[in-house]
Amino acid sequence: MIKIAFIEDNHAYRKSLQASIRLQPDIQVLLAVDSIEAFFKRINDRIHLDVIFLDIDLPGQSGLEGLPTIKKRFDKSEIIMLTGIEQEKTLLKAFHNGATGYLVKNFTAVQLPKFIKVLQAGGALISPSMARNLITHFQPKHKDFDLLTAQELKILQLISDGYTYDEVAYFLNISTHGVKYHIKKIYKKLGVSKKIEAINIYKHAKTAYV
Repeated sequence: MIKIAFIEDNHAYRKSLQASIRLQPDIQVLLAVDSIEAFFKRINDRIHLDVIFLDIDLPGQSGLEGLPTIKKRFDKSEIIMLTGIEQEKTLLKAFHNGATGYLVKNFTAVQLPKFIKVLQAGGALISPSMARNLITHFQPKHKDFDLLTAQELKILQLISDGYTYDEVAYFLNISTHGVKYHIKKIYKKLGVSKKIEAINIYKHAKTAYV
């Protein structure tokens, strides 16, 4: 039996989520409350939860504020943010504070049982728009990287990984002369004159946070 809880202050929405679970023989709602404070008031040491759906914009303590405490108490539970907030900063803070998923409230309640079973099968729950934010966040960031073509980025990546010009040429099925031609264009676009400078910019940009 999959045991779940909702922390959601919108009464009608919370009821619709609960209703979507009612006919599921293998999913049980143990708790459905409207605040972090109510959640901790009603839980006890005997309660085990597999999945906790947590709103962010709550009365009293916000979902983000209460998340670390919930994670500490239910360290093996999946904690899925269930919110209308589509901001990269909020998404990153949620994962930093212990969330394991992030769902924007743009799905129908009847989809929820399927989502829960995706979790139990080892999958992850994150809305497509927020997944794109994560990808963008961890991609290389440099004011001149947008000027590089896909081929040039691939060459720079391979050079940064330690491959020789001949090896890069073999991997990309181009001539060594062609690799050198692209390297010169990369230097010009990045405003550098040496390979090590281009590599350092690439490695720094790849690991940078904004």
